[in-house]
Amino acid sequence: MIANPIQRSTLAALLFSLLYILLFYASAALVGNQRIGGIASLVFLPAFIRLLGFLVIGYWIVPSLFLAGAYLSVTGAYDIAPGIDAELMITATTALGGPLGVAIVSRLTRLEPSLSNLTPLRLLALSFGCSLGNALFHHAAMIWLGLSSGVTAGTISIFIGDMIGSWVIIYGVKAGMDFYIRSLRS
Repeated sequence: MIANPIQRSTLAALLFSLLYILLFYASAALVGNQRIGGIASLVFLPAFIRLLGFLVIGYWIVPSLFLAGAYLSVTGAYDIAPGIDAELMITATTALGGPLGVAIVSRLTRLEPSLSNLTPLRLLALSFGCSLGNALFHHAAMIWLGLSSGVTAGTISIFIGDMIGSWVIIYGVKAGMDFYIRSLRS
């Protein structure tokens, strides 16, 4: 058993990185990633990891997301900008954007750290903040790198894809839990 809190957080961050990568490939197989303007999918399943990761391990999710994005960039799975250096800059920026959006919304909605007051409405607001933070930080990185000058269809698609992807996973987990509970009662 891992007793050290830093070791536990590091292990959790590595597991979230792995989950992000696995959901990226699952998303690519099921609906295709980077389909709109070469940037976004309208159903991006790994977006859920940004939200869940922040709720479970807090800001430890930032290096976790960067590690997953760096892996996907280096292996060529991400094709989000011309050149690996631009991809890593965007990855670094977006690793912070989604979690920061969740942090802001969790404060605005007075979410308890224990998540004891997490309601469907708060969850919707948190996923909105996460998706918006990711899309805005992605867009800011694109402007900073000189790859965009205004709000693009890609930015809007990233927001929509993150929202839908998060909710597909949320409802998938809920349906699985409901099925499991019903099977126990039978």
